[in-house]
Amino acid sequence: MERKTKEKAVEEFASKLNQATALFLTEYSGMKVAQVSKLRRELKHVDGEFKVIKNTLFKIASTGTSAERLQDEFVGPNGVVYCFKDPAGVAKVVASVSKDIPLFKVKAGLLGTQRLGAEDIMRLATLPPKEILVAKLLGLFKGMPQRLVGTLAANIIQLLLTLNAIKAKKESA
Repeated sequence: MERKTKEKAVEEFASKLNQATALFLTEYSGMKVAQVSKLRRELKHVDGEFKVIKNTLFKIASTGTSAERLQDEFVGPNGVVYCFKDPAGVAKVVASVSKDIPLFKVKAGLLGTQRLGAEDIMRLATLPPKEILVAKLLGLFKGMPQRLVGTLAANIIQLLLTLNAIKAKKESA
């Protein structure tokens, strides 16, 4: 590979690292071209991208970024899965492909600046989609005032019932 080509590749990797909300480092050794193409197609649907990267170039590109924390994993043939929007959706694709294709293994990853292990990425894959999580959060926010009003109303009703009981007791006496 020529020096200019290497410099261009490093720039491309560095810009993708800065854009990505998450990235997963994988081992893809032994996968067939059709399997890699299928992985890339599935990732494209969830705003993800799979790139095969030479370790030395990726080390250079990741220097000074949060991906620098993964440099100890840059051993052997590596592929990087970039996530540009919903990390859970990309993690679901990665998890399903790793189950279908035993040669595809997740090594480590980053979510923002936090380092993830392979088991953390598999747990991330079990999360519901972002829209469902937002809907649940909104449901919680909507339910809190309703419960507060119910609790306050229950206290007032309890007070009124107590006062009526005292009134009834005084009238009967």
